Amino acid sequence: MTVVFDGNPEHFSAAPQGDVRVIFAPGSADEAIKRMVEEDQERKNCVVVSDDKEIFLYARSLGAQVMHVAAFVGKGDGCHGGKKHPPADSGGKYIPLTRQENINKELRRLWLKEQ
Repeated sequence: MTVVFDGNPEHFSAAPQGDVRVIFAPGSADEAIKRMVEEDQERKNCVVVSDDKEIFLYARSLGAQVMHVAAFVGKGDGCHGGKKHPPADSGGKYIPLTRQENINKELRRLWLKEQ
């Protein structure tokens, strides 16, 4: 298991135990997590635990399994904001998050006449 934090390790007081690898990402933990999933050769076996919507969707779009924190720690059904999230389907094609946003923006412009 790998746990990724933002920031500097000097603020971490306890040493990890067992098979836990702790990474302190210079800059953003989000970017480090994205990069780790991108570089994973067996993404379907990778599980990303996060309540961050962007990380959740990005990891799922790459074919990784995703799980909300509540489900991971066994406290609840994994709901986020009262909405249930179905298990990720890793059979789809990969579309980067920025491309997804551009597609959605274009569809809103065409169908909803938004500018």
